[in-house]
Amino acid sequence: MGKQKTGDVLRASRRRVLGGGAFGLGALLIPGVVGTRKAAAATPQETTADRIKRTGVFNLGAREADPPYGFLDKGKHIGFSTEIAEKVHGRLEKELKTSLKINYVAVTGRTRIPLLLNGTIDMEAGATVITKERVKVVDFSIPFFLTASYFIVAADSPIRRAVDLSGKRLGGPRGGLQEMLFTKKLQAQGLFRSPVRFIGCENPSEGFTALQGGSVDAYTNDGPIVYGLLKSTPDPAKWRVVDAGVDASTQAFPLRQNSSSFATIINLTIVEVCESGRWQELYQKYFVPVGLPGELDETSKFVVRMNSWSD
Repeated sequence: MGKQKTGDVLRASRRRVLGGGAFGLGALLIPGVVGTRKAAAATPQETTADRIKRTGVFNLGAREADPPYGFLDKGKHIGFSTEIAEKVHGRLEKELKTSLKINYVAVTGRTRIPLLLNGTIDMEAGATVITKERVKVVDFSIPFFLTASYFIVAADSPIRRAVDLSGKRLGGPRGGLQEMLFTKKLQAQGLFRSPVRFIGCENPSEGFTALQGGSVDAYTNDGPIVYGLLKSTPDPAKWRVVDAGVDASTQAFPLRQNSSSFATIINLTIVEVCESGRWQELYQKYFVPVGLPGELDETSKFVVRMNSWSD
């Protein structure tokens, strides 16, 4: 088999994002997605921004094993999403006119929403996709990245398209978009002759280990994460990445509902990151090393343009 061209595969799937899709840009039209839902009238509840100012602590839900979005390097939290969230911290200090401590709280796809809802974290910095079900319980910032689902298989695997997953064991993020996508949505559409057996994994490393050990036939996640797995293995020729070709997704920062002032701070931070050129710098720092093209494709350029607001 010829060498797989990461950029070509990614460009093909990310064009679907620009065209919409169940979780594509159409999701931006769902009320409340970007934190603009009106707060309940005369609510006595303390707002997120007020609580952060009162306590002097910004509780950030951080991924520890999801490169390139968020991971630990020699005990330090780094990653594309993590660094944008740290910019949010800086803007919070400026807007609230006080010094704030960042309290990094480890989260996974399974724990992120519960920890938001119970107040343990104020926002999550990861690779969370906007979905109709999630906007029922949390709000989202404006999108900071556009992606799609991929899966990784053994090089000699007969799995070459999403339909080939019929009856197979598919590893993926527990509590993530892909579980619903492959076991419910696509099954209901009649894509699979036999149900996909989804096996939830806490993080990509656990999923890839399951694939290497034969516990699953394929592992699925967002494109950059899957390519990161391929890049990290010492024997990449033994593995093959497949564009699922079934979805297009917008990634954003989730936060508690009715946190409009906090949402504004997050959104303006994303705008500043895009307008200043920092988004492109973070892309080069985190996404290019895992295999994304060095030159921004049209989808990435669109994200930057979309978030470069006029005064």
